[in-house]
Amino acid sequence: MSETLPEFVLLTGALGSGKTTLLSDYLRSADVADTGVIINDAGEINVDGAVISADNRDLSMATLSNGCICCSMGNSVQDGIDALLHARAERRLGPPRRIILETSGLAEPTPILRSLRQVRQIEFRLRVVATYDAAAKRPVGGFLPHFAEQLAAAQVIVVTKLDTLPEQSWSGRTATAQSFNPMATLVWAADKSERALAAFDAAFPPMPAAASLFQANETANHRISTALARWSRLARWGEISDWIEDVNGYLGSRLLRMKGLVHPNGFSHSVLVNGVGGVFSPPRPVGAVADEDLGLMLVLRDVGPGELADFGVSSDRLELRVK
Repeated sequence: MSETLPEFVLLTGALGSGKTTLLSDYLRSADVADTGVIINDAGEINVDGAVISADNRDLSMATLSNGCICCSMGNSVQDGIDALLHARAERRLGPPRRIILETSGLAEPTPILRSLRQVRQIEFRLRVVATYDAAAKRPVGGFLPHFAEQLAAAQVIVVTKLDTLPEQSWSGRTATAQSFNPMATLVWAADKSERALAAFDAAFPPMPAAASLFQANETANHRISTALARWSRLARWGEISDWIEDVNGYLGSRLLRMKGLVHPNGFSHSVLVNGVGGVFSPPRPVGAVADEDLGLMLVLRDVGPGELADFGVSSDRLELRVK
């Protein structure tokens, strides 16, 4: 997909984790003439939308209230985009180069991502940004916080409220945030403007090698695990895609994220596979990739170490490791 396409940023995160503050910091720090904002709130009054609008009078914005966007009737995502484009047209402005949708803290990302695939007027690149409150009390025992799905869906996790904690505790809190999604880029700059620009404006760094990523990240939450699937160069695309489909169907909502690169037999290029909560983007060809960078990373919930092997999804051409 062309880098000249506009970008759609889905901003998600738990209630009170600093989404609106992060967005406000970005709007104050960047040139936002070509940025449109959609604010969703779970209440009858869209408080966040009112705050953003009051602070940014020239901003192109649409608000969605009366319910969480992920569970309200109709295609609220489409409605929000329609309203935003209409507002810009009234001001004789062209299509935005970036749309930021701030969701309610109650929203699950998967239904929203599914809706975004059906948007009719505009083609875009997608970035999922999730906020993680470093100062919030950590879950105990095997309890999995409701925002785990938000973090697992993210390409960028922004650690917020570190300034309220002793500096010696920062590394532990950032490690916990990363444990929910080893594939995400972690942003934890102390300066709020730098942090906001990194979350919304910065280009993504190249995806690290799957093997080193798998080795480097231990899972802090007992109910979340990671897996690495790698195929030999003899495996054909049909075999790989059947495995992906079977695992997705078997695990269902327990498969939080799958992302990585494979190089099927007979292909002149590698293929990027990217799925969140069972919703997969079309496989996309990429350039030459070293063998050590090939593999699919999986973020799993409540999946035992031997469960995938017991399910019978392994083959002679597949190496599967679960942590």
